[in-house]
Amino acid sequence: MPRKDDEIPVYAPEVPVRGRPGPKVFMIAFIILIILILSYLSVYIVDLGYAAVTVDPITGKISDPVVGPRVAFKMPWQYVKEVYIATDVLHMWTDINATRYGYGSSIGDYPAVETLTKDGLQAWIDITVRWHISPSSLPVLVRNYPAIDYEDKLIVPAIRQVCRDVVSNYEAAEVPLARGKIGVEIFEALQSSLSKDPTTGGGIILDEVYIRNIRLPDEFLKAIQEKLTSQQRMIAAYFERNRTLILANASATAKVLEAEGEAKSRLILINATSKIVDILVKKGAKPDEIASLLVYMEGLKDISKSNATIVIAGGGNIPLIYPIRGGG
Repeated sequence: MPRKDDEIPVYAPEVPVRGRPGPKVFMIAFIILIILILSYLSVYIVDLGYAAVTVDPITGKISDPVVGPRVAFKMPWQYVKEVYIATDVLHMWTDINATRYGYGSSIGDYPAVETLTKDGLQAWIDITVRWHISPSSLPVLVRNYPAIDYEDKLIVPAIRQVCRDVVSNYEAAEVPLARGKIGVEIFEALQSSLSKDPTTGGGIILDEVYIRNIRLPDEFLKAIQEKLTSQQRMIAAYFERNRTLILANASATAKVLEAEGEAKSRLILINATSKIVDILVKKGAKPDEIASLLVYMEGLKDISKSNATIVIAGGGNIPLIYPIRGGG
């Protein structure tokens, strides 16, 4: 067909047809992929606060621990067991008020430890325990606790057993006052139990045991309060009794001293009167005159103790004494 004047010829470049990649290219890509997979399976990272061991499922061998933070290497078929070795904490408590009034959490990681006192009364211990793992014990720990569940299987049961053993040595009335001593005994007994446990190789190191509270039944606490109140009343009554006795003894002593003083005073007066009589006799006074004089002096002494007005009227050898008392 003849070309028209307005038609423009179009020329399409020929594209060369490439053949499929050869087996060599596939082999190289496969090798690179295998290297990447092996590299991924052979490198692992241990975070800060953790330690890890590798377990060989073929030989059953457990490697030495690697303490993080660190990048480590292993064989591709080996797998890693990582354990937290920094300070860990376990709370075992029950908040009865949270249960009653519906606020906050009613228990910690585990409920409070229920125990029995020496006299058979229930007691609940709220306790917090802090510990850490020794990295050198990881192979033994991982072999005996492959699921890393030593907390549930070892530490919690050990805490409960030690708390029950210690509290059973105390009577209920002694428990509130001996809380500090009980805490020390629980720490020592728990430390001994964990350090001697063969399943961890002694790798669980106890840092601190804190006794938050030891709760006794409300009925018992009420009885203790009533007993204390009764004892306080007895002490007050005893004090009042002693005070009364002391005051009575003091009053009796004062009266005795007063009587002794009066007796001494009378003795002195009698001696003085006797001397006066002797002097009057030596001067030639008659006995009846001396007797009248003594009666007169005794009268003056008695009247002087009152606030009466005294009128003395002379007559003969014996004066007359008239006390005039004020009328009310």
